[in-house]
Amino acid sequence: MRQVPSSYVLNKFYTYAGAPKFRKFDGNYNASCPICREGKSWLKKKRLYFYPTTSSFYCFNCNRSWNALNWIISVSGLSKEEILTEMEGEDNCNEILLNNAPRKMFSGEQPHLPHDSINIEDEQQLIFYGVNPNFQDVIEYGNSRRLFTAINRCNKYYVSLTDKFHKNRLCIPYLNRDKKIIFYQTRKVSTDDSPRYLNKVGFDKSVFGIDRINVDIPYIFIFEGPLDAMFVKNGVSVAGLTTTDLQNKQLNEFPFHERIWILDNPNIDQTSKQKTVELLGRKEKVFKWPLNLPFKDFNECAVFQNKNEIELDFILDNLYIY
Repeated sequence: MRQVPSSYVLNKFYTYAGAPKFRKFDGNYNASCPICREGKSWLKKKRLYFYPTTSSFYCFNCNRSWNALNWIISVSGLSKEEILTEMEGEDNCNEILLNNAPRKMFSGEQPHLPHDSINIEDEQQLIFYGVNPNFQDVIEYGNSRRLFTAINRCNKYYVSLTDKFHKNRLCIPYLNRDKKIIFYQTRKVSTDDSPRYLNKVGFDKSVFGIDRINVDIPYIFIFEGPLDAMFVKNGVSVAGLTTTDLQNKQLNEFPFHERIWILDNPNIDQTSKQKTVELLGRKEKVFKWPLNLPFKDFNECAVFQNKNEIELDFILDNLYIY
């Protein structure tokens, strides 16, 4: 029986279901049902469930069940042939089967990239897609932020022009120490009100930059965002102040490295000021922004100064002292 890639099913789920949510404790998803619209409780109740291990949907309000293909047909209005056409080119390394054979989606497999991802630095892709305005916007954004020359940049960048959830955004892959992609974020390049970052759905956050840690440098510099981490040797990103079990495991593989947090400039950003206070309360080491430095973050600092690297001495000379 034809197989439907997990990313395709999840993108349709996030496109059509109401207020979709991943249930980390059991690996399933629930949302408001777009078919019965939960009676008169649309977006108030979530009685539609998607079960990845069986690739099936069930709504406890309308008491109906679907396999993945039939549910997508029902909510999208697309024909089977149109769906199969959309699926062409999808990376099938993390497929969902349309039969009832149990399969664990979230068992540590390498997640594929967004649908129809393009390596934006591949010469042939540049020639073929170079005239596409959305592709050009991603290239322009990468150049304007010096992402292609940063000292700690990721090995490749991608963009999807068709993915329903991540299209026309810069895709930043997160690699493990074996150089395999285990997570990704996409970053908007436009000025619209869409979220700045979107994560790969259904997978625990990984540590950006963990694959490039230099054991001869006795520090790990922890940023919230990957763009700032690209401009510091041994810079990593954890996308927040709290770390997942996976991130803790990755960081604990370097027990003798001193960890130093670098947030956005708290002299400019009030939220960063509050986060700095929180980190200091946890007895963490935190970079202290000089008062005369008018930059919001390390990426802005590097761009303004035409630098590909922020020197380690600059960081080590500006730390909060207990």
